[in-house]
Amino acid sequence: MLPEYWRWPLGKKEAVIDGSVVPEYILGELNRTSFQESSGDALRLRLEKDGYIFFPELMDIKEIQEARNEIFKRLFEVDELEEPYYEGRFSYRSRRDELYNDRGAFWETVSNGKLLRNVSNGPVLKRVTSQIFGTPTVGFDYLFLRAVPQGRFTHLHCDSGFFTRGTNEVLTCWIAFTEIPLDNGPLFIVEGSHKFIDIHKSFKDFDVVLNKEQKASIDEHPASFASKRNAKLLTTTFTPGDVLIFGMDTLHGAFENYAADNRIRLTCDIRYQPRNKPKDPRYFGVNPGGTTGAGYGELNGARPLIEDWHIR
Repeated sequence: MLPEYWRWPLGKKEAVIDGSVVPEYILGELNRTSFQESSGDALRLRLEKDGYIFFPELMDIKEIQEARNEIFKRLFEVDELEEPYYEGRFSYRSRRDELYNDRGAFWETVSNGKLLRNVSNGPVLKRVTSQIFGTPTVGFDYLFLRAVPQGRFTHLHCDSGFFTRGTNEVLTCWIAFTEIPLDNGPLFIVEGSHKFIDIHKSFKDFDVVLNKEQKASIDEHPASFASKRNAKLLTTTFTPGDVLIFGMDTLHGAFENYAADNRIRLTCDIRYQPRNKPKDPRYFGVNPGGTTGAGYGELNGARPLIEDWHIR
């Protein structure tokens, strides 16, 4: 139970999770890294030390804007965004299910947009991840694209239970397509969490599909979780083109979007791994099945923006 003084109403922009204001002393700023000024050894040391690497403005802003408008246009066509669609304002309506009888098929076509794939599976992330691993890499074909309206947040979790069936050498690359201040629900990382021994043991060999008796997410409120460990929730005001890369054991989540201007948060995360390591067939190839085998229909992104998310 959170203290009463953490609750609404809000004054200035603050971090919020499930309607609860996160105390300011819990928040910290992500360390910034310049890819152009960093060697492979330096990047690997940064990842080992922090559990993440934050590259501000890594992607070409024109390519980001083009991909964002490509996605926003599709959401506008199903009546989920107001005009002009490129502003990304939630309409609180949806005709998605009326116009498409297969949510997964619709979201797969959105996720396979040419301009989006130029960013997610293009040369920049391949070059960056190859330098981190010290060997050529390949990006997953299966994307996690998220258009996040008001009231949504992401529970605390790590990625190991989803993506390490083929190899443990996997990195998550999270890309910001819109400006994401605190009220838009930015991603956060629990400081030092990749070195939490108890968490590592708890999720070692965990598979979200095979081990159904265990949840992938951590139920405890992230602010309470971090406070008990004298850690901070690290975040920033993300700008379009920012990329955050982290390992499979790094705990993370996303604050709640409560922006008064109804702007949605648009992000995409993709995984990269060494090309010479075994590939999990769930995430590679044409029409990949995804985590559960249900394809793109299993994703929260496939749900109309007016519909609540599921929690694993």
